[in-house]
Amino acid sequence: MSRIESKIANELNLEIGDIVIVIKKDGSIKNVVMPEMNLEMQNSVSYQKLLKVLDVLKPGASKEFKNHNKRKMH
Repeated sequence: MSRIESKIANELNLEIGDIVIVIKKDGSIKNVVMPEMNLEMQNSVSYQKLLKVLDVLKPGASKEFKNHNKRKMH
């Protein structure tokens, strides 16, 4: 069995535009932490990758997430 090393950070080195997905022990999505939704964020590479990851974790979640954020923008 291979060994996995983990490193516990005392702080998160986040930069403006970073997105964090919090996953619960049971594998479900607890939170998505991201900057305020605007057109620049909506068109960013990080947002597009977030949508792909959400669909891997929960199929169909990206559509629901996009609809939720569209309502916040208008």
